[in-house]
Amino acid sequence: MKVKIHSMVFEKRNSLLIWYNSKPLLIVKSEGKYYAMEAICAHMGCALLSEVNGTTAVCPAHGAKYDVRTGELIEKPTVKPEVPCESENLKIPLKTYSVGITADGFLEINP
Repeated sequence: MKVKIHSMVFEKRNSLLIWYNSKPLLIVKSEGKYYAMEAICAHMGCALLSEVNGTTAVCPAHGAKYDVRTGELIEKPTVKPEVPCESENLKIPLKTYSVGITADGFLEINP
């Protein structure tokens, strides 16, 4: 897949959430490298809207944390004890994509 986002977008930010094929995709720049991950929390399907510490995506609903480099769950969601949690059936790792930069500075995201 090719995403027409110029790398200059990351001069003043380190992450960007876009919609691609009707799904949220989180693109992160950390230590000069780019990472992309399907940004749908495996717990309840919420969009992973925030990024902290360079390579950690956080679900705003219940605080589940994921490594954007691997899609692996770092921290389980926090829910009330009486509320059932689907964490036993999480579909992880979340799908990740390799990211390259074209000669003209555009990001190219590959499955």
